[in-house]
Amino acid sequence: MQQPHNHSPQPQTAIIVGAGMVGLCCAYALHTRGVQVTIVDRDPVGDKTSYGNAGALAVSECVPHSLPGQIWSIPQWLLDPMGPLSIRPGHIPQFLPWLVAYLGHSRKAQVAHIAQALQAIHGRVNSDYAPLLADIGYADKVRDKGCIRVYDNYKNFKKSALEWNIRKQHGQDYELLGESDLRAAEPALGKAKTFGVLQPQWRIIDDPKALVGCLRDWLISKGVVVVSANVDSIAVQGPRATGVNCSTGFIGADQTIVAAGAWSKELASQVGERCLLESERGYNTTLPNPNIELNHELLFAEQMFVASPLSIGLRVGGASEFAGLKAAPNYKRSDNLLKLAQRYMPDLATQGGTQWMGHRPSTPDSLPVLGPSQKWQGLGYAFGHSHLGMTQAASSGQMLAEALLEPEKGTDLSAYSISRFN
Repeated sequence: MQQPHNHSPQPQTAIIVGAGMVGLCCAYALHTRGVQVTIVDRDPVGDKTSYGNAGALAVSECVPHSLPGQIWSIPQWLLDPMGPLSIRPGHIPQFLPWLVAYLGHSRKAQVAHIAQALQAIHGRVNSDYAPLLADIGYADKVRDKGCIRVYDNYKNFKKSALEWNIRKQHGQDYELLGESDLRAAEPALGKAKTFGVLQPQWRIIDDPKALVGCLRDWLISKGVVVVSANVDSIAVQGPRATGVNCSTGFIGADQTIVAAGAWSKELASQVGERCLLESERGYNTTLPNPNIELNHELLFAEQMFVASPLSIGLRVGGASEFAGLKAAPNYKRSDNLLKLAQRYMPDLATQGGTQWMGHRPSTPDSLPVLGPSQKWQGLGYAFGHSHLGMTQAASSGQMLAEALLEPEKGTDLSAYSISRFN
């Protein structure tokens, strides 16, 4: 096996494939260490998965998606037309290997390992974001609102004891809210929700799209080059990746980072590095005049959707649809989420909303693919962040830059290596 990049000289130039939040944060981390960076994306300012997320830095979410016993809930979710899970029939053959692996990661030992690896990222999120937000002038637009996870009743909360124990084990405190406290915290909630858990660590971004644009513009102002082109393949010569082959021709660099979200799997597979990655399609509607005010982000535990109070309106989103990268959106998912939201927030006005669908790049073990290639010098990866791309973006960029440029720091990326799929 050829040696990975961290045995090579430090890079002076780098290409980042992908202009979403993760790619931009990788560019920031390398640029601020003196690397000359070029970002390549087929539509650098176009719609991104980064734009349509819930706008949260969810630092307390160190709980894997796949948990013991979850397999028994999947049929119920699939049969419910307003449920959180949908699989397009035509996509089932391609999806099955991912699903089998996902269920395998629900074993207790796996859950403990994954939670520890997630916390290794989340424990540094605020400190990694702080200088970035200050540099680009966005620090005052990320607010310490917290999140309340709302339950139908206390009994249902007790059923989720495992995930709360995991958070507590990793130092993530929370506050239990009985019905009267919940009503006081969020008067817009109807009577169907009677119990809540406040997670004060969550921070809410005013407008995710504005944050992405602000960071991109700052990078350009500092000399980072942004190229509008489709990346067809990673260029390799001998033991090294030498750059990318694009629709506009070859672009060379000492270091190439694949941060193309759900499209990263194909690029990695072209150079012989397999990974299990699915587009976990999410839907939302942003309501500019919702007729209610929320003081926190609300996460509806049993129904698995979220209501986010952003500066641009109230964003109601969620759902996990597995249909691949090419299937047309099914905006009935967005409509269903609004109906659910009205059920639990009766005064919500749903007129005039903007619907959205995006491709969350999800691995079966809830961990990103982050770190040097195990096959090619000069190649690295930063993708697969699932629901937590915005949360993990700054730290992913910093951790990858540390591994590539500051080996003396001993940043351990082994848990996130693409080699875990081989």
